[in-house]
Amino acid sequence: MRIHVSWILLALLLAWSLAAGMLPAVHEGLPRGAYWGAAVLIVLGLGASIVLHELAHTLVGRAMSVRVDRITLFLFGGVAELSEEPTRPRAELAMAVAGPAFSVVFGLSLAALAGLLEQRPEFAGAQMALDYLATLNLVLAGFNMAPAYPLDGGRVLRALIWMATGDLDRATRIAARAGEGLALLLMGVGGLVLFTQGAAGGLWWILIGLFLHSAARGAIADLDTRRMLAGRPIAELMVRDVETVPDRFTLDRFIDERLLGSRHALYPVEREGRWVGVVAPEDVLAQPRDRWAQTTVGEICRPAAETPAATLLEDAGAVMTRMRSQNTPRMPVVHAGAVVGIVTLQDLLRSLDLSRRFGRTPG
Repeated sequence: MRIHVSWILLALLLAWSLAAGMLPAVHEGLPRGAYWGAAVLIVLGLGASIVLHELAHTLVGRAMSVRVDRITLFLFGGVAELSEEPTRPRAELAMAVAGPAFSVVFGLSLAALAGLLEQRPEFAGAQMALDYLATLNLVLAGFNMAPAYPLDGGRVLRALIWMATGDLDRATRIAARAGEGLALLLMGVGGLVLFTQGAAGGLWWILIGLFLHSAARGAIADLDTRRMLAGRPIAELMVRDVETVPDRFTLDRFIDERLLGSRHALYPVEREGRWVGVVAPEDVLAQPRDRWAQTTVGEICRPAAETPAATLLEDAGAVMTRMRSQNTPRMPVVHAGAVVGIVTLQDLLRSLDLSRRFGRTPG
């Protein structure tokens, strides 16, 4: 799991707004510490609720043979990062429904527990937190089920259209257009609230709308990208002139004979012609300078088994999707145990841009 810095900022803002305004307005007459204690419980509980929501997607995905790399908490909630899209509509549907279904069950369970504490004044802070978390989980489920991609409801819509038509691309485009429509509606409502009532909540809806619109547009762009690259092996788009480094080179020798002359961001490391890992300038800088003359590249390189790589005939669209999902800006292309090329996300995007502008297929 990864926590984005934006989530930390949101958590601090939410805790302050709850303790200073929202909770005292609804539950009057309690000590100030009770409000802050409840606010902290709500923020921690919200984070846990989002993680569990995404974990429900993850567990169902794994049961459907869809790999999920990690869960990330960020400003607008959480996301389960897929290494690949589901290949069957039923898997997409099951994964999409799992998160909201969990949130509904979890929210109702929290509401029931809050009800049990309602007559216990010594647990007033916990009761406030549970009641608020129950509402948040139900709101989370309801909002996520809006039929607008990439929300869970949008994925449900895509799965149903996919089942009916057998065309994933068409289903994605329709669901993403619905996402754009909802985003514009949210921004419009937010602007209306902001300018007519001066309420800060209007700005929040505008931000959510902007995020949703960007995500929906990104889905359409990814669809166009996959269509342009579909069926093309990555061998046609990779850089073939690869500068490797033997694993026996010391760091000093690597710097003098490779790094300073070529200034690449990644160097495949080889041992007797076989690929054993990769080394980057930052890997060298992480080592004590007084050890550069004795330490070899093979001792500090990232092992090949732990390094994302493409195969020579792998579909270029699949490689680009994988690079984006794994946040990998460059990737070795391997054939018969040796590195035969390097593919970079920047080069792929530049190739696509030129192809669109000149009306040609990338290659």
